[in-house]
Amino acid sequence: MADEHASDPAGADPPPPAKGLPGGKRVRLAAAGAAADPVRRKAALETITLPESDVEPEAPPRSATAATHAEAEALAAEAVPAEAGPAEATTAARSSGLGQAPWILALSSFGVLLVALGYAGGREQNRLALAAYWAGQIVVFTPVVTRLLMRRLAGIAESFVLVLGLAVNQYLLKWFYSPDQFRFPDELQHWLATTIINEQGTLFRPNLALPPAVHFPGLAEMGAAISQLTGLPVTAAGFIVAGTCHLGLVAALYAAVLRSSRSAAIAGVACVVYATSLHYLFFNSMYLYQTGALIFLMLTVWAARRFSAGHGRQFGALAIAGTVLTTVCHHVTAGALVLTLLLIGLAEVGTTRPRPWRTLIVPAGAAVVVAVWVLVVAHDVISYLQAPLDQVRHAASQFFSGRQQPAGAAAAVPLWELGLQALGLLFLLGLYLAVARDTIARRERDPWQWAALAGSAVFFAGNGVRFLGSNGPEVAGRLSTFTYVPMSIVAATALVRNVRLVPSRKMRPSGRRSRMLRVAAGAVVITVLMAGARVGGWPPAAQLLPGPYLADGFERSVDRYGLDAADWERDMLGPGQRTGGDLTAIALASTYGRQDPVRGVGPLFYAEQWSDADQDLVGTLALSYLVVDTRLGEQLPANSQYFDNDPDAGRIARPLTAQQLGKFDDLPQWSRLYDNGRIRIYRVGGR
Repeated sequence: MADEHASDPAGADPPPPAKGLPGGKRVRLAAAGAAADPVRRKAALETITLPESDVEPEAPPRSATAATHAEAEALAAEAVPAEAGPAEATTAARSSGLGQAPWILALSSFGVLLVALGYAGGREQNRLALAAYWAGQIVVFTPVVTRLLMRRLAGIAESFVLVLGLAVNQYLLKWFYSPDQFRFPDELQHWLATTIINEQGTLFRPNLALPPAVHFPGLAEMGAAISQLTGLPVTAAGFIVAGTCHLGLVAALYAAVLRSSRSAAIAGVACVVYATSLHYLFFNSMYLYQTGALIFLMLTVWAARRFSAGHGRQFGALAIAGTVLTTVCHHVTAGALVLTLLLIGLAEVGTTRPRPWRTLIVPAGAAVVVAVWVLVVAHDVISYLQAPLDQVRHAASQFFSGRQQPAGAAAAVPLWELGLQALGLLFLLGLYLAVARDTIARRERDPWQWAALAGSAVFFAGNGVRFLGSNGPEVAGRLSTFTYVPMSIVAATALVRNVRLVPSRKMRPSGRRSRMLRVAAGAVVITVLMAGARVGGWPPAAQLLPGPYLADGFERSVDRYGLDAADWERDMLGPGQRTGGDLTAIALASTYGRQDPVRGVGPLFYAEQWSDADQDLVGTLALSYLVVDTRLGEQLPANSQYFDNDPDAGRIARPLTAQQLGKFDDLPQWSRLYDNGRIRIYRVGGR
């Protein structure tokens, strides 16, 4: 399928393959109809020498042509001098044309409207809302995928516009879910960090909602800068920063894959496959410090690739600068960057002769930058990350030793959701094994391809983490943010180059019908991956649409009752009071209310009668105020737990009783200070 991405919109026969492109840098261009005119023929066959600094050598595949015609034309167009003749001008025009991108994106934008209507219907609890949502998701996504897989893709310009336009439309899907304010707890924490910078004008100020974020202020600094420069509120500035970083990530991923694959089709398909990762649509588009770091991670990988290819020390310096920016934004992303650079460097050393040891300079420098920041500035992050890692390690030990694990916090997942996600994983596994088989058979020496295969293996291993304890699904999802990048590159290579899942010695003719079937099959596969990501990612499948209040519903738990209570806490209690409650109560109290959140108060609620043990727990937690939402007595938790560190997580069979929620009124020295009809706030006595 590699030679099917010809870029001649007029339908003329494609020019002959560029014989010297991958290694020798010499390309012959022939304009259509040049044979009829000796002068034009001579100009058309002019030999162009591509600069060494612009194209890296790549060993051609032995089972297919060395490069597609579209790739040859695109690369040659980049090197065409100002005085190029008519053939060169024709090639450049083809590579820069937008092709069908405007029409495809217009259709995709109609899908955004359908999803928005689905969201509106969800708020009104309309029965057709979910159908509109899914129809919109398919219309947003599938036309772009289909176009990127088609034969007559115009070239780099059309491919890039398609993936960036899709990224814009998908960010709008996230924004429309809650367009007026941040509702996800993590976004509220970073909203507070940005607000503190705006108010105090300095970095590294305490943030009781998320203490480790104090030493990773990159995102909050960007948001505060936009807010102060434009006068916009922090929420609006946060939406702008998150959207810009999201688009920047897609653009940097496209540039990195294009540089290494030298194929506009592979770069475009890799981006849309990556758009099917579990956390792409929401977590990687939210106002979170990981969102701010991902763009710098991908830019650093691109710069390191240029440096290792000998394009100048400035790219090495750019890679180190990108590492610094990644590090001050997010701890986990900084660690993932070091491992990614090390993997690519080792692949270079292992596949290239003589061994280019200089490729390890950037990974070593990145490791030093991250280590210095964590050990000197952000040493508290070590203990912050230790707890979830210990839980996963303990769960893994129990799993492999055969010992019974305690009930986890994860809610039961419907079989159809598991089946859809499993089908997507099987598709990816088949593509991975086919590319790995061909790579080994050809004795491929492209380090980027070997690095992608190794990273993809980590992706499949990471999916096993979801079965290890209550934190397993979250850890697996967050891990896939990084490991799905190489998997996307491998999948795009297989789909664009039509790698056969089952090898065959007979080469079947490639007719129009065969090509269309392959395009349709590829579009279906990627659409299934997208659907699996929507039901297995965020929000949970039962909360795909916004709507009325849900207990333990994250975004759907934030409503005017909770916001009013948090505002009262800020205005009447003063900042920094030790305040406990359910998940949503402490999320709002610690951000909008500026209180010090107290987790682990679940036993106080589950007790039918107050006991000395409950009073001792109050003293241990140093609890000053308790927020009680009476709606916990009306609904089961949407995600299996009412409280942080809930002792009954995953085992809650009925809502809390009136006795459990009302006993605080009868306690001596306790006072109900606030009641808005749904939420009560008590001053704790007897500590």
